[in-house]
Amino acid sequence: MSTPNFKPMPQHLNDDQRKDWARRQRTAESTLAIQTLGGTEPNEETLAYFQRYVSGEITLAQAIAQVREQMAQEHAAFRQYLNRGSIT
Repeated sequence: MSTPNFKPMPQHLNDDQRKDWARRQRTAESTLAIQTLGGTEPNEETLAYFQRYVSGEITLAQAIAQVREQMAQEHAAFRQYLNRGSIT
């Protein structure tokens, strides 16, 4: 199963590993689609987190937590940018 967001499945995987990879990839693609429908296109960092999930390096919960942390940092930086000229 090849998708534009993720690396191709390694050929050396056994049948069970291939099934697990394909399941994780479908889950990741669905999660990214939901994020996009919510108005946030996945950036390279988000795709990298989900690639690690697809590859089996981290869990889905870990990937989502990392994306949430990334988004929180981006929002905090944006708030700081917006508030830089305001009087406190």
